[in-house]
Amino acid sequence: MSPAFTIICIVLAIALLVLLTVKVKLHPFFALTFSALFFGMIIGKSLPEVVASFADGLGGTIAGIGIVIAIGTVMGALLEKSGAAETMAETILKITGKKHAALGLAVTGYFVSIPVFCDSAFVLLSPLAKRMARDTKVSMTTMAVALGMGLHATHMLVPPTPGPLSVAGILDADLGLVILLGMLVSIPVVAIALFAGKILGNKYYYEIEDIPTFDEGDTSEQKRPGALGAFLPILLPILLMLLNTIASLNSAPFGTDTFLANFFEAVGQPSTALLIGLVCAFVTYRKIYPDDNKVWTFDGEFGEALKTAGQIVLIVGAGGGFATVLKLSNLSEIVTAAFSNVSLGIIVPFIIGAIFRTCIGSGTVGMITAASMLLPLMDVLGFASPIGRVIAMLACASGGFMVFHGNDDFFWVITSTSNMKPEVAYKVFPLISVLQAFTSLACVFVLQLIFL
Repeated sequence: MSPAFTIICIVLAIALLVLLTVKVKLHPFFALTFSALFFGMIIGKSLPEVVASFADGLGGTIAGIGIVIAIGTVMGALLEKSGAAETMAETILKITGKKHAALGLAVTGYFVSIPVFCDSAFVLLSPLAKRMARDTKVSMTTMAVALGMGLHATHMLVPPTPGPLSVAGILDADLGLVILLGMLVSIPVVAIALFAGKILGNKYYYEIEDIPTFDEGDTSEQKRPGALGAFLPILLPILLMLLNTIASLNSAPFGTDTFLANFFEAVGQPSTALLIGLVCAFVTYRKIYPDDNKVWTFDGEFGEALKTAGQIVLIVGAGGGFATVLKLSNLSEIVTAAFSNVSLGIIVPFIIGAIFRTCIGSGTVGMITAASMLLPLMDVLGFASPIGRVIAMLACASGGFMVFHGNDDFFWVITSTSNMKPEVAYKVFPLISVLQAFTSLACVFVLQLIFL
């Protein structure tokens, strides 16, 4: 299979996906499925092989994020119904003011995504974003961008997220410096997303209409949860996941195979931590609605939320299946051959990361591939020093930002949980991811000028 033919096939598959979702308005699950099958067939793979690959990707994605989405969706429904989301929104608005509500969400995303996977975090925080959008009359597009791309920034640049952590390990970069400079670079990366999100939010304005509100005569408004009861279901899982991350560090601050380390490992897994948060949300809900004995039934809040969660899980799983089918091509060999003898400093890892992120949908795969190819060239490119290795790592991560679109499961997590139309998402997130990528690259270039 020639390189040109492979690239043409990838472009055609992505174009078909965009056409089906934007123009035909086909349900994203089927659009992703048909696009994956189309790609597999035109590159010469047998139908059973393509179907098997798609099923593996779908199953693997659902196994990783499905339970998180299910638990998070139920918890979000309880927080909305009890008025906890309203309490959280009012608390944040008191701090930021209505004019800067989106900034509050972006800053929240910036910090939360350091210890927590961005998929889990967005599901967890999306009810808050919806409530704040309604209360401030700010476009939900702006709120989704502020939260989603705030999470995206530190997810790509700051360990212990697997992508930057793996790249730091491959390049033998000092982890402390990577975290410090990664957090520094993430600030303008979040800022550019917030700025663009406000502009695009006005252009693609929409409101959330399915948020429950209190009737004027409803005395439950007086029993709305306090700030602690409202925030605890979100903050406690984040804290548990953070403690698990700390416990798993090489320095083993809680010891090795100790009760404390094993405890944090058990309760700090995303699904376990979110389940604990769900229990907290349920307790809060019961304080507001003590007589609702149907809440956990098929026809109650649990059942209604899981109907929504099921559709989201299938869409996200299909995104993972599409990305897996794309990997059946010889893209990896093509990129390796094209850049193996090129020496352009930080541009090479940036381009490699960008190609893999755009074509395969995984920023982690993109930056790890870029780092693996860059490793033999570290001395030649002048990245052999400790600070040079950190700069090289950030260059790999910068390329991994773009282009963020429908072959990434996080794209569908944001789109589905934000009630955003796919055609709007395609006009917003790819553009902002490119802005984030080049902003990150510019910051890395400045660091290179200063330190190398």
